[in-house]
Amino acid sequence: MAQESVLLNFPRGLVGFPELKTFHLFEPKGGYPLKFLQAADHPEVSFVCMDIAAIKMDYEVPLNDPDALLLSLETQEDALVLALVVVPEDPKGMTANLAGPLVINAKTKIGLQVTLDTNKYPLQYPVFGSKDEVILQFPKGLVGFPDLKSFRLFEPAGSYPLKFLQAVDQEEISFTCIDAGAIKGDYEFTLDEEDAAFLALEKPQDALVLAMVVIPEDPRKMTANLAGPLVVNVHSRNGRQLVLNPELYPLKYPFIQER
Repeated sequence: MAQESVLLNFPRGLVGFPELKTFHLFEPKGGYPLKFLQAADHPEVSFVCMDIAAIKMDYEVPLNDPDALLLSLETQEDALVLALVVVPEDPKGMTANLAGPLVINAKTKIGLQVTLDTNKYPLQYPVFGSKDEVILQFPKGLVGFPDLKSFRLFEPAGSYPLKFLQAVDQEEISFTCIDAGAIKGDYEFTLDEEDAAFLALEKPQDALVLAMVVIPEDPRKMTANLAGPLVVNVHSRNGRQLVLNPELYPLKYPFIQER
């Protein structure tokens, strides 16, 4: 295959394709955020998918006992959760299947497709465009903007992976940001007691971590502020901007690779 791929094993196959057990997962150059799942034995069969957290930040998959046993996830961080995506002629109309997520143990490379209640999990969830307005509360404001407490988080069509944080009371003030994990997979930090108590995160998946982005005249030189991440509890939608040591976490992290 032209792209670097990961070989995944689905012992139960996929819905409608029970005989297909082994798939290559890869992300073509320039294809981000889309990934492709291609059957190893029948390469003419492939599916388009996306990281489900990039589509719906508070999405969780309830696993029954047999599914949990098959996956044998030691920690929730070991789970890669993907949604199958339908890409129409107009990509802005792209939809994701939230009723049939693919859950993969990133360590063992074993996966399964979970079947959920379509009354609770839509089969055709719009990927782009604002479905429900997301308002985040930062009681301490942001660095340099202590008086701004409420922000609208949205992702305009075609802007992925960039998001925008717009002050509710002063709409002329907005910030560009990005999921920190999307640009640095090993990015992590420790919360102090006060921040941990305020955010009240029960598990890592409850946290949305964003990095502020600076876009210069040449967009290829975009940088992200990893010293001042925004951490949001996706359930309470309360957030806080942390101040980390800039000697350990760069203020201007270049995240676009030069070719």
